[in-house]
Amino acid sequence: MQDKNAMVRLIDVARAAGVSQGTASNTFNNPTLVRPALREKVEAAARALGYGGPDLRGSLLRTGKFNAVAVRPPSQWTIAESLRNPVFSEFLLGVGSVCDANGADLVVSSGRLDASGGTKALVDGMIFLRVEHMAEVEPARLRRMPVVVMDFDAGSEISSVHVDTRIGAREAARHLLDLGHRRFGIMSFLRDPGAARVFPPGTARPPAAAGTVVDQQKYLGYADALAEVGLDIAAIPMVQAEVNDARAAGLLLDAAPQATAILSMSVMQGIALLGEARRRGLSVPRDLSVVAYNDIEAATRCDPPLSTVDSLTRERGALAAKLIFERGPARHERLTPRLVVRASTASPRT
Repeated sequence: MQDKNAMVRLIDVARAAGVSQGTASNTFNNPTLVRPALREKVEAAARALGYGGPDLRGSLLRTGKFNAVAVRPPSQWTIAESLRNPVFSEFLLGVGSVCDANGADLVVSSGRLDASGGTKALVDGMIFLRVEHMAEVEPARLRRMPVVVMDFDAGSEISSVHVDTRIGAREAARHLLDLGHRRFGIMSFLRDPGAARVFPPGTARPPAAAGTVVDQQKYLGYADALAEVGLDIAAIPMVQAEVNDARAAGLLLDAAPQATAILSMSVMQGIALLGEARRRGLSVPRDLSVVAYNDIEAATRCDPPLSTVDSLTRERGALAAKLIFERGPARHERLTPRLVVRASTASPRT
């Protein structure tokens, strides 16, 4: 038996309501464009005829568009892991604001690649948050959909949005140096599951000790600023740990007992350091100053509020989404992060 809704067309609803087919279409697809009285008239006719709304499959065949944008988090992240990450949520807010303005849906794709190396998401464009290899982008590119990658050079034909991470990290270290700090500890971000690693002064530090290429730029930024006052970053204790490693803050404070300031590559680890300092009876910023990388709302609610490098996460998400909707030639945008000074940093005690 044929489904009743399949027998009723949009034009039938328009005729029954005494309106144009365009008005009937807007009632379902762009209701804000239709006066309430007319909208109610069309909806009443649709109910009477048993019409449940436009056939999305038919719309897809006519337009060739899904009217959706996917954001793919870093590889190996599950959707649940992504949504629990507050920095990723900030990025989604930026993308979502542009999707709202364009009447499009936002899809969060799993970072775990399927067997073909691609994604199962039915979308018109993709934003890749962190890319390690071109192979991650290639399946989407072969589908001829607009693609934007973040902080990765995927070639002149693929749009990208970069933030100057090294500059941001350098400004964070300079801020502490200008306050008079000379004894530091560094919290590095371990991107993959594993036990925290302690790097005492003078020990070998391979690039992976600072995480991904983006994290390594933070390390280089710290090194730039420290070198300006004659300090060798290799002489500063460093701990590398996952963002949710509850022991990491304690390990760093144990490794750097004389430190008056901490540089954290992760805002969540920076927040954890404030809590660990309080548990140890240390006053922030009187005994210990902390500045972290990335800015989220939780950083403003800390005790004390946390100084951060704002990498413009929400702004970058919005810019990436705009590049998707413009569908023009590839563009390569570069943004400069800004230092946000709050109450977690001050001059060291003399």
